[in-house]
Amino acid sequence: MRIVTIIQARVQSERLPGKVLKEIDGEPILAILVNRLRKAKHAGTLVVATTGSPQDDAIVKVCRGLDVPCFRGSGRDVLSRFYFAAKHFQADTVIRVTADSPFLDPDVLDLIAGFYKEHQDQYDFVANTAPPPGTFPDGMDVEVFSMTALKKAWQEAQRFSEREHVTFYFWKNPHIFRIYQVKAREDLSGIRLAVDYEDDFKFIKKMHRTFKQQNRFGTLEEIIDYVRKAPGTDLENQKHSFGEGWKLALQKDQELLAVTQDKASALRLEKGDALWNLVIQVIPGGAQTFSKQPGQFVKSVAPKMLMRGIGSRVWDLDGNEFIDFTLALGPAILGHAHPEVNRAAYECARDYFTVSPLAHPLEFELSQKIQSLIPCAEMVRFGKNGSDATAGAVRLARAYTGRDIIACAGYHGWQDWYIGSTSRNLGVPQAVRDLTVKFEYNRIESLEKILREHKNNVAAVILEPVCFDLPKNQFLHQVRKLCDENDVVLIFDEIITGFRLDPKGAQGFFGVTPDLAAFGKAIANGYPLSVLCGKADLMRKLEDVFFSFTFGGELPSIAAALKTLEILERDQIIPIIHRHGRSFIDGYNSLARELDLPFTRCEGLDFWPHYYFNEAHGFSGAEWLTLMQQELIKRGILTRSGVFISGLHSSYDIQEMLYAVRKALEVIKYAAVSGNLPELIEGEIIQPVIRSS
Repeated sequence: MRIVTIIQARVQSERLPGKVLKEIDGEPILAILVNRLRKAKHAGTLVVATTGSPQDDAIVKVCRGLDVPCFRGSGRDVLSRFYFAAKHFQADTVIRVTADSPFLDPDVLDLIAGFYKEHQDQYDFVANTAPPPGTFPDGMDVEVFSMTALKKAWQEAQRFSEREHVTFYFWKNPHIFRIYQVKAREDLSGIRLAVDYEDDFKFIKKMHRTFKQQNRFGTLEEIIDYVRKAPGTDLENQKHSFGEGWKLALQKDQELLAVTQDKASALRLEKGDALWNLVIQVIPGGAQTFSKQPGQFVKSVAPKMLMRGIGSRVWDLDGNEFIDFTLALGPAILGHAHPEVNRAAYECARDYFTVSPLAHPLEFELSQKIQSLIPCAEMVRFGKNGSDATAGAVRLARAYTGRDIIACAGYHGWQDWYIGSTSRNLGVPQAVRDLTVKFEYNRIESLEKILREHKNNVAAVILEPVCFDLPKNQFLHQVRKLCDENDVVLIFDEIITGFRLDPKGAQGFFGVTPDLAAFGKAIANGYPLSVLCGKADLMRKLEDVFFSFTFGGELPSIAAALKTLEILERDQIIPIIHRHGRSFIDGYNSLARELDLPFTRCEGLDFWPHYYFNEAHGFSGAEWLTLMQQELIKRGILTRSGVFISGLHSSYDIQEMLYAVRKALEVIKYAAVSGNLPELIEGEIIQPVIRSS
C-alpha cells in the first residue's frame, strides 16, 4: 500500500492572505508543519499540493528548501488538484491535511492512518472531523481515504462546495462511501489551532515560542494543557467558530448549483500587459504562431501571455486561472504537462537527445506502433511540425507522379505550396501560387472540375478528412474513387483528427484509406513531432526525395509520443473526449434554444465541437463571436470557437464551461434585444488569421 500525505497549501487565502508562508522565528508555517509530519510513522510520502498561479511560486521555493515534492494544480477546483497530485505520486491511500494547521500532532495522524490501515477492507474514508465538527480540536484535522474513493469523488462531484472542499462529497454521500469518524477521548472541539485569521496567527506564534523555550514538542496533550492554562487575553482567536470556510462554500451552492459563482468582472492584466509592451519590440507580432497572437482574443479583456499550464488549467502572469479549451491549438490531448509523458521525455533526454549521425531504436519502435494503428501506414517518417509532414507529402506526390498541380481543401500549413493559395501569400511567387487549386469540402463537383481542367497534371488531392463539417453523401469515398480513376495521390491531413477522432485516425473512422497521411499535434501531447506515413511504394521514394531535418530524430519527443499513445489506449482517453464533447454540444444547443437565440449553434463531431454565430440583428458573426469570447474569458474560460477537450478535463470543467456559456448567451440575448452590441464589446473585434482570398 503506497501512502501519500498531501498538504493543501496556497497563498491566496481570502481571510488571511499568505498565511501558510507567515514566519515564526524565521520559519514559515508550512515548514513547521512539514517538519512535524516527518515524525509520523504512517505518513508515507509527504507532498505539498499548491496551485499553478505565479503567486504560489513562493510555496514551491519553500518546498525546494525543505526537500519535499510540490505538485501544482487548480486553485478553483481543489478536488481536481488533490486527485491529480495523488495520481502523480501513484498513491493507493491518500492522507489529507492542510497547511494552516501547523501544530498538527504526528501522533494524531498516526492514530487516524493506523486505524484506516487496519480496517481498509471495511472503510473507504476515515477521519477525525466532519461537518458538523468532530471531537478533535480545529487544526488537528486528518482525513484518510482510498485512491478509488478519491477518483469517484473527482468524477462525480458537481457542486462548488464539493470541488472547493476535497472531502465534502464523501461526507454528503454515506450511502456511497463507507465512512468512519475517529473520536477523541473527550470533546476538544472548542479548542482552535487552525490559522485563518490574524489573531489565530498571534496565538500560534506565542504558543510555538513558549514550547520552544521549554524544549517541548507540542503534543496534543501539551497543547491542551497550554490552552487551558493560558490567560483569556491570549485566547482571543478561540471566538471563531469551526467550519467558517465550509459555510461560505455552502452559501455559494445556494447561489449556483452544480457550478461556480459568476465571475463576470474585468481581470487584472497589469503584469502581462507591461511585459507585452517589451515583447513586441523584439518579437514581430509578439508570438511565434499567428494563432497565438493576441489578435485571436479580445484585446484589453484577455491576457496576452500565459505563464503556466497544468492539466486542464492555465495561468497568466497576473495569476488569473482559466480552464483551457485551446490546448496549445490542440496538441495537449492528455492535458498540459502530463507527468507520465514528461517523465518519459526526461528519462530519454538523460541518455540521448538527438543522436547523430545515426538512427536510434526508438524511431523504429514508434514507427511500428504507428504502423499497427493507422491503415495506410506501411512506412513512416518523422518531422517536427504538421507543416513538415504535409509539405513532405506534397513533394513526395509530385515526385511519384511527375505532375505539378495540388488540389486542396482545408488548412495545411505555412509553406509556400499551400499558404500561397490564401490571403497570407506575401512573399510567395505567383508561379508557386498557381500550382495549388482549392476545392470545396462536401462538393465533389468542385474536385471533378479541377481534375477536368488540369487533366493528367494533378499530382495529389490533399484534404482534412473532417473538420467543421461531416462528410455527406459518401464524400470521402467519392474522393478516393476519383483519385483512383485519375491516378492521383490521395493525402489525408490528419494533423487535427489524428488520435483525437479515433485511434486509427479519420481514415479508420470513416473507412477510407488514403495513399499518404500527415499526423501531428496530439501525437506527443505537446512535444514537437509530426508523422508522414503511407503506402510503401510511395514512401520508398523518400530514399531520393529530400525530406530531411537535423531534429527529425529528436528522441525525447519520440519517447513522449510512445507514452502518449500508450496512455490514450490504456486510459481510454478518446471516449472520454467524445463524451465531454457531446455534453458540450448538447448543452450549448439546449441553452441557445432556451434563450431563443437561433443565430448561434454548436456543431461538429464530438472530438472537436465548434460554436458559430450567423449575422443577426445587424451585426456580423465576428462581432457576436467577439462578445461571446469576452464574456467567457471574464468567467475563467479560455477558448476559441473550436473547443479542444483533453483527457484531463473533468465533467465539472464541462459544467463550468456550460455555466459560463449560459451567462455569456444571456449577455448576447440582451445585446440582440437592445441593439447595443458595440457598447458591450470592451476590446477589438477578433480577426481570422487567414481571410478568404
